[in-house]
Amino acid sequence: MTKSRWFLAGISVTGCLTLIWSLNWFAGELFPEDNPGRLAYAPEGDIPPVDLESVQRGWPSNLADQGERNRLIAYLHDTKDTAPQPTAIASGKAEPEQPPDLGTLLANARAADGEAKARACVSCHDFTSGGPDRIGPNLWGVIGRNVASQQGFTYSSAMQSHGGRWTYEMLFEFLGSPARSMPGTKMTFAGMRRPEDRAAVIRYLATLGANPPPFPQPQSVAMMPAAAAN
Repeated sequence: MTKSRWFLAGISVTGCLTLIWSLNWFAGELFPEDNPGRLAYAPEGDIPPVDLESVQRGWPSNLADQGERNRLIAYLHDTKDTAPQPTAIASGKAEPEQPPDLGTLLANARAADGEAKARACVSCHDFTSGGPDRIGPNLWGVIGRNVASQQGFTYSSAMQSHGGRWTYEMLFEFLGSPARSMPGTKMTFAGMRRPEDRAAVIRYLATLGANPPPFPQPQSVAMMPAAAAN
């Protein structure tokens, strides 16, 4: 093969390689690689630690933002043989989670919202005065009523042995998780996670009957808004 042919062959190979590299680059621009294990920027020093307990408590709504998800993934990617540590206050102990203020929640709640949420319960409960029992007892006048006291309804042994009255506080705990609040209950409802939803339903139940007991006072008068209308 003459030198000219060798020269032309070299040019052809170089041209092919250049073409392949160009196509590769162009494809990368059109379809960028998504690497969720790395951040889009290079932070100074180590990636700030993530409070994994807080992430678990707020899952999944607290990771709705793509940036927060990437930061968590990047932090876990760079963590090697390190147990997650809870966020600590100056005393060295994890800050306890404050229980919700039922008085403030009820002051903010609207009975109309609670009525709408209670529609999911009509397959098991009737809410009208003198209405029938269904899978569960009639709930007219349930606020302040003795537990397991609806005449003619067969309660579970757990409900019968519980005792007490349906106070606002007891209903609030029960609606959060019936099975946890009263182990052995026949009620299969999983519960309402959001305190605001439970408060709205309780505000609605307080309208079903005459002379319901007064609502508990908010813990802080400064937090109490104008009373919501029923």
